[in-house]
Amino acid sequence: IIKQLILNHGAEIEIFDLCDSLCIGYSTVKSIISKMNKTFSSYDVEFLCEKECVRIKGSEVSKRKLLSYVINEEAKNSFLNTTILKDNFYMIDIDQLREIIFSTFHKHNFYLNDFSAVNLLLHLLIIIDREMNGNCLDSGKDSFEFDTIQEKMLLTDLLDQLEQLFHIHFNRYERFEVYMLFKANANFSLESSNANLQDVVGIDIIELTKQYVKEINSLYMIDLSSNTFTTPFSLHLKNLLFRAEEGRFTNNPMAEIIRMNSPVVFDIAIYISLDLMDRFHISINEDETAFLAMHIGAEIERQNDNKSKVPVVLLCPNYQDIVQQTLNSLMLNFGSQINLLGCIHSEEQIQSFSNPIALLLTTIPIQQSLEGTQILSISPINLNSQFDMIQNAILKSQEEYRDHKLKINFHNFFEDTLFFANPDVRNRQQVLRLLCNKLLEKNYVDADFEENVYKREKAATTAFGNVAIPHSVEMNAIKTSVAVAISKKGFEWEQNTVHIVFLLAINKADSRTFRYLYESLISLFSDNHVLQEIRNCTSFKDFERSIYTWIGEKEME
Repeated sequence: IIKQLILNHGAEIEIFDLCDSLCIGYSTVKSIISKMNKTFSSYDVEFLCEKECVRIKGSEVSKRKLLSYVINEEAKNSFLNTTILKDNFYMIDIDQLREIIFSTFHKHNFYLNDFSAVNLLLHLLIIIDREMNGNCLDSGKDSFEFDTIQEKMLLTDLLDQLEQLFHIHFNRYERFEVYMLFKANANFSLESSNANLQDVVGIDIIELTKQYVKEINSLYMIDLSSNTFTTPFSLHLKNLLFRAEEGRFTNNPMAEIIRMNSPVVFDIAIYISLDLMDRFHISINEDETAFLAMHIGAEIERQNDNKSKVPVVLLCPNYQDIVQQTLNSLMLNFGSQINLLGCIHSEEQIQSFSNPIALLLTTIPIQQSLEGTQILSISPINLNSQFDMIQNAILKSQEEYRDHKLKINFHNFFEDTLFFANPDVRNRQQVLRLLCNKLLEKNYVDADFEENVYKREKAATTAFGNVAIPHSVEMNAIKTSVAVAISKKGFEWEQNTVHIVFLLAINKADSRTFRYLYESLISLFSDNHVLQEIRNCTSFKDFERSIYTWIGEKEME
């Protein structure tokens, strides 16, 4: 329904047409629309049933944010699934290829996270598959210089192993392609490849890529401006145009899966294909369109993977390969916790980042103070001895981000009518019945919600000291909400007595944001002073004030 209203730009959908296309009854459609209004309330949109038609009401920005969510959900796990790769490239030992990639990068001290590894695996599979079937590159750039001796040793080692295992030979054009793949995935450190990118693909391709990034952001609210997308996409675009002009298309064994599993991402790729065909008077088949979709879907996956990580920038003047060494060390030791947005060499370049920077690691003194950014001075020499200091800074940034999420989403999840101070109930069963009934009364959950809450309780208690956080075994709430009960006397909770109960009803659409809220609440409980203050709250206003005061005091620290 959302895709028809926003993506297909329909002002309205006739309800009886929906009944036919979805094979459901009139009353079911009306019920679905009612649930959608609660499920997507945090997106500031409203679905209306008027004159036997469904419409969506909301600002353009709100509609695009909702569409962005739909695309992200649809693209999830569709592009970087090793099982799918095995099904389609069954002639290649993918497990052994993956092991070669990981071990070679680790051997030469280059960081490669899971996303980068599968992205590199995917492109190498295509190259190897083409080579094994006698389809070799016969044009392109074939001369380049390595930035460091470590890069040369890694690439030589990797190519030698691949040639030996698969009985193939990489010519000079393909060696350059693999080198660019390496630059696009190792540490996301793309400065050198960017510097050479214009020489490789030409200014026209770079400008065309920027145009597509801008248009996709405008039409679909998907930001593809990262170098991790634009560099490999520009290279692919150049090769695609060459193949199209020569009439030599590359077979894509995953085309049908991508088209069926991720139709919105495929739709974006079709948009680009149609423009390319019109612009260059060429023909582009479905296989080549699927390759475009893979680049887009892979970038969406990467962004999803990085949403839970701390955005970090390294400020370090380049001298004697010290930047590469520092980057490798940081990513090898903290890569699972940080999203490295990039490396800059002067203070002025900080302004080039459009996305917020949570932590700036700098090897030189800087003059400006950055609001909302933690600045940590480090030395590139003997970095190992500073790991504890860096780890503490990362943990602090993670905590501040969680608290920020709690503050801005407080009223999306908490409300006056779901808050009970000193209710006339004594034990777990009574308090859960009170809170579950209230959620059901507001139509935020289904009738089986309470049963699913008790299933979770039977598995293990949800009481933590003086606090209990019960929740359903599934994220199937109609609207994400938190029902709160507070008691000075306390509630009997099996062998414990708890004074604060947070009953969580979670909708899948809010699962990522809610995780930050949950972790922030856990952090709140560790402070006995705050715990005591919340215990004494007698109204929702008192409760809200306590939360905001706690966050404010932490920010001042």
